[in-house]
Amino acid sequence: MAKLKVRLTRSLRKSIQQGHPWVYREAIAPVDGGHVASLARVSDSKGDLAWAIFDPHSPLALRILSLESAPPSFTNGFFHRRFERALRHRDGVRSALTTAFRLFNGEGDGLPGLVCDVYGDIAVLQFDGQGPGEFWEKTEIAKWLLLHAKIKTVIEKNRRSSDRTVTHILGDAIQSVEVLEPATVVVLENGASYKVNLEKGQKTGFFLDQRENRFYVRQISKNKSVLNLFSYTGGFSISAGLGGASRVASVDISNGAIGGANDNWILNNLDPSHHQGLAIDVFDYLAKEGGDWDHVIVDPPSMSHSEDRKDIAIQKYTDLFATAAKRVKPGAELSLSSCSSHISFDDFFKIISDSLSLSRRRGQILRVSGQGADHPFPHAAPELRYLKFVHLALD
Repeated sequence: MAKLKVRLTRSLRKSIQQGHPWVYREAIAPVDGGHVASLARVSDSKGDLAWAIFDPHSPLALRILSLESAPPSFTNGFFHRRFERALRHRDGVRSALTTAFRLFNGEGDGLPGLVCDVYGDIAVLQFDGQGPGEFWEKTEIAKWLLLHAKIKTVIEKNRRSSDRTVTHILGDAIQSVEVLEPATVVVLENGASYKVNLEKGQKTGFFLDQRENRFYVRQISKNKSVLNLFSYTGGFSISAGLGGASRVASVDISNGAIGGANDNWILNNLDPSHHQGLAIDVFDYLAKEGGDWDHVIVDPPSMSHSEDRKDIAIQKYTDLFATAAKRVKPGAELSLSSCSSHISFDDFFKIISDSLSLSRRRGQILRVSGQGADHPFPHAAPELRYLKFVHLALD
């Protein structure tokens, strides 16, 4: 790897030494050369400080890799040790009953910009932008996965691709569930079965970060009617059904997502008469449909992709949650979630308070949680604790 020299122009030594993984372009001096992402030696007025990925394409100019004196590389085993540590930390997640999990979570595992999700014996790589995609040696990562992680196939999924096509890197070809559904596999999550389309599905195929929250819903659903808004392929719906819900409705604007929810319901041997899949815009559904539910789950896509749109997103969340709260029976339950990294937990609690005021309801918080244990984040970067999930009982 090429080694650039990058000098900090702001006092960030303490922050970097404490473990914050990011430095933005305005905090570094102009860099000579460096037209592709590469390894950089970072220094400040006190001398050498760290090794980082220098990204010439992004406002996020540096992603810190190491504070060691030797440069990190595959040759000296640095990255292999990071991979091994990440695999050990998944011992409490992966099992015979859970065959889908995140193995590498970027900055949270000291592997900035690199994501690896496992679906059975298939590993899906994804890179957070052009820079990490240029920096990381995909073939070397794939070789390690095939040798050490019980993986047979390694593919890459372009995070920004509109058609979400996948590229084979190493290993066997994917054996799809059905000929008509390429790149489709079945995985287990706490014993529940899910059909996952690795090519066309959201993220790398499934929202693995909600695993613990789905299992929680399973534990509290017996004999309840459950409305799952923004259901995607029915993760929370199947969890509620397996938990003994009396009836479940899945609402999502995507016909494909609702088809997936219906398929997953049948895949888990649940009674089809207890599930209704509705391919309709959630906002239209809430505006037109009445009915009271024992538990309403609202897990929308991110409404804030940038800090300058945060205020707009907060208002959207508030209005949506207020409308959903009106569908909850007196004394029944509401679960609210946000995956936006620009919405903090403090922001989220304020949104909940304002939305309940709008709906003229009061709430008792029963559970607060976030992403699962396979989505770690550095203690010095709490902003990477992006997923919020709050379960309430309403008056």
